[in-house]
Amino acid sequence: MDGGWVKTMNFKRLALCALFICMAAVLSAAESWLPGICPILGVTVGLGNIVTMFLLYIGGKWRSLDALIIVVVRCFLAALFTGQIMNVFFDVAGGICALGAMLLLRKILPSKNRENLLPLVGAGGALAHIAGQMVTAVIIFGNFLVFFYTPILLTAGIIWGAFSGGCTLLLLRKLPEKLLNQIRMKDLEKTDL
Repeated sequence: MDGGWVKTMNFKRLALCALFICMAAVLSAAESWLPGICPILGVTVGLGNIVTMFLLYIGGKWRSLDALIIVVVRCFLAALFTGQIMNVFFDVAGGICALGAMLLLRKILPSKNRENLLPLVGAGGALAHIAGQMVTAVIIFGNFLVFFYTPILLTAGIIWGAFSGGCTLLLLRKLPEKLLNQIRMKDLEKTDL
């Protein structure tokens, strides 16, 4: 195995990736087990995106590819946990679109105190997630009528995306700096990357 991502793995990165995948999958699955936070079909809080934003904004040795792998594997595990296998298509498409939007927002928003804008990043990621899911629904069902549901989903996406971004901001501010530095993997040598 001398290629790309596998070659750059070390035990600490692998263990942290596994931990983040499990946390994100459990958070995503927990949404389906919670009593209806919102009685509208298809509206979720997007708790799994907290892990994605955390990785994108913690800094250190984390890369966009790590976040992508965590998003995709999280979607598969959450579908297995809940028994909703059909959701994999929607969740992966939405998760990849959300990650892309978050990466874009991280790049174009001001870099000084950029973590303060995490509620905005969360809302942008939620809107992209919805867009990915809606396109997937049109492809799978071959019906454009699903777009009539979009205004409700977009409104909920802005609210719950900002909530997830705010939760991520709290994590980054409240976790001890020593723990954050361990997660950032600042102790790894460049050769370990």
